Amino acid sequence: MTTATIPIPVPVPVGATTRLLGEVIAWACPGASVTHSDLVRALEDAGLDPGVARELAPRHAFSRACKRLSDRRIIRPVSEDVNSVKFQFTQESRDGDTFAYTLETMLTLDKRTGAVTCELAGLATLAQEELDRCIAARTGGDVTRVVQKLFERQADLFPIRPQGGCYFVAQRHAGFVDKIQEFLNRVGGRLLRFPVPAGTEEGDRSVTRAVADGLAALVAEHRAAVAQFGTDTRDDTLARAAEKIRATKFKLGAYAEYLAGERERLERAVAEAEAELRETVERLGAVPAEPALA
Repeated sequence: MTTATIPIPVPVPVGATTRLLGEVIAWACPGASVTHSDLVRALEDAGLDPGVARELAPRHAFSRACKRLSDRRIIRPVSEDVNSVKFQFTQESRDGDTFAYTLETMLTLDKRTGAVTCELAGLATLAQEELDRCIAARTGGDVTRVVQKLFERQADLFPIRPQGGCYFVAQRHAGFVDKIQEFLNRVGGRLLRFPVPAGTEEGDRSVTRAVADGLAALVAEHRAAVAQFGTDTRDDTLARAAEKIRATKFKLGAYAEYLAGERERLERAVAEAEAELRETVERLGAVPAEPALA
């Protein structure tokens, strides 16, 4: 009896002979706990900007510290500028079936140094201790914010589901994604990566939809922001809006190969946002329209 031998095909590594559009990525940091200094070191070792971690430290750490400080009090931010955030502490008490609220103090957080000041010395000390503890221990949420900040500066994340969490990243950013993966490995997280080859009907269609929807969302943000501008809008705010629209126009060109028939529609939408901003600038008489939008 002769037994037929069925050859087992040897898989060809994706990317060896197949052009990739990019990859779908998702990351997780379950139970991650890392000191701020170790977080900075992990960024440096992965070849990423450690300044991102430093920027996030006091402001986000204080949000966690407030959870420990909120026993029988309500803490609300009331104002913020480049250097500091001011919080109102309100005491809550109950008398029978009613609650009473009394202003306790105003507390100011220096976003650069992490220093806390308020009129109640005991509360200031407690708040400072909690803040220092939260700065020293970074959580999975902090790591996620760092990753998102890095992508904002280096590459575009296009959500592939409304709830977020899974994103398409263009192939040109593969080297940057490698660094993100190394960083997450160093802090106890993980990155899942699924290559997307070109030339499959559903794959091509899904990538086009993800990129087009992502860029359309940017344009919608621009138009919503312009609609809110009024006589109290600062000139530098108008200038930043113009710069954001220019950046989106550049992205339309950069992602042209992914957009297929969606590019024309998006270009019209960007042109409309640009026109709306120009009309707003002219109406407010704040700055010359043409230089701002050239």
